[in-house]
Amino acid sequence: MTTDKETDRKHKAGQERHCAGFDLAMAKEAYEHFRGELEEVKNYGDMCNGHTMHTWDDGGRTLCRCRKCGGLVLVQSSQYHGDESNDYYTDYFPVDSAQEAEQLNEQYGGFAIETEWQGKKVMVSNGYVCTNYR
Repeated sequence: MTTDKETDRKHKAGQERHCAGFDLAMAKEAYEHFRGELEEVKNYGDMCNGHTMHTWDDGGRTLCRCRKCGGLVLVQSSQYHGDESNDYYTDYFPVDSAQEAEQLNEQYGGFAIETEWQGKKVMVSNGYVCTNYR
C-alpha cells in the first residue's frame, strides 16, 4: 500500500498517480476524501468502441483530478429511468494516468467495468456508499 509520504513524493516529482483517497482503508473514507473535490480533466461522453460508457439508461465517463491530492479518478455515472423515480449510480476507479483511463475506456463498456474490474473502486448508489473493499 502506498503511504502518504510516497504519495507526496510522487506528486512533488510531477508523476501522475491515482487519488490518495483509494489508499485509505475504508470506502467511506475514500469517498469523503474526494467527494466534492473532483474537477473534470476530460469528458469521454457515453460511447467508445461501440459500447456504452454507463450501465443503465443514461450516463457517461469522465476523468477527474482530486483538488486535495492531485490524483486521478475515472468516474462512471449511470441513471436508471424508473416509472415513478430515477436511480443514480456512480462508480469511482483509481487510475494512474490519462493513458490508463483511455485504455479502460477502450477495453470496458459500462457493465463490463463494473463486473470485471479487479482493483479497488468506490460505488455510490442514491447516496449509499459501497465498494469492493472494506
